[in-house]
Amino acid sequence: MDRLKTAAARALRGVSSHPKYLVGLSLCRILLGVSTTLYYVSNIPYRAFLWGPDSYSGFAAFKALTGDQHIFSLYALSDGRAWFDLVYFAGLLVSLAWTVFGSRSLTVVHAVFMTSIYHRNYTMWEGGDALTGIVLILLMGATVNAHFSPLAKGVRARLERRAGEPHLRTSLHNTAAVLIVFQACVVYVVSALWKVAAPQWQEGTALYYISHVWQYTYSSAFPQLMDSLVLTTLVTYFAIVVQLLVLPAALTSRRWFREAVVLGIAGMHIGIMAGMGLMTFGFAMMAIDAVLVRDADYQALFRRVRLLRERVAARRAERTTASGEPASGQPGSGEPAAEELSAA
Repeated sequence: MDRLKTAAARALRGVSSHPKYLVGLSLCRILLGVSTTLYYVSNIPYRAFLWGPDSYSGFAAFKALTGDQHIFSLYALSDGRAWFDLVYFAGLLVSLAWTVFGSRSLTVVHAVFMTSIYHRNYTMWEGGDALTGIVLILLMGATVNAHFSPLAKGVRARLERRAGEPHLRTSLHNTAAVLIVFQACVVYVVSALWKVAAPQWQEGTALYYISHVWQYTYSSAFPQLMDSLVLTTLVTYFAIVVQLLVLPAALTSRRWFREAVVLGIAGMHIGIMAGMGLMTFGFAMMAIDAVLVRDADYQALFRRVRLLRERVAARRAERTTASGEPASGQPGSGEPAAEELSAA
């Protein structure tokens, strides 16, 4: 019993004192921010028709809906065109700022604007909107700017100062990260099981029929490729298998397996974006996928990239030396050598 208590106390202390998934959540912020920013920017010419006071989705019905179902939306506060444009472009600026800087306060504001535009006309989404809404709520308690942000250095310094000591923010961060991973596993596994139960997916022909739906044909190359029986069968079964593997990939200690599955999932979404034109959906889903990869995985990947760059630089230096051209920083190259600088 004492051992169980000790193990539980150690686990709780680890959850509350050491933040996890910092790199993955930072990438999640960027990809999700790109998705929402692209959503705003791509619809600027059509914003009045889609969400404005005189849009096809009537303002009076929208106002009544927000009152009946106790739904909050900034767009419901006024039916004026100036107010609509102010809220729309403010949402765009907030989305861009959150993508670049992050921070909990920006996450909360961004979530308010995204919830507002979603409720104004929920039919204008490519899919993944429910998952995006859930993830934005969870990200309110997470540190999403420890990397890839102008504020990252200061954020990491603050995290290092309180590392090892239990803290409420650390607990919220780790809980949010684990729940996002859990949500990703649920989405992919359930999606795969639904596919397994469908006859067209069992036969390996589902993507053929999907590629010939004109509303989702972004590139003429997509239906042409899916006309190949062998290719469409392979891609159809690949989509099922790689989604089923997300759960074991999230739980395994084998880094290569997790990286391979996430790479396969990313490839699937890139294919959806290129073939079907579902750009915001693809970025949103890859944002969730980024959290499946752990910090140690990213650190190992960064080390491999750094070593590769060093090897490429070394080979370039060798080729330069072999060709008889002095390398940069060597005597005779036009730049003083280190010894000459120190002597000066």
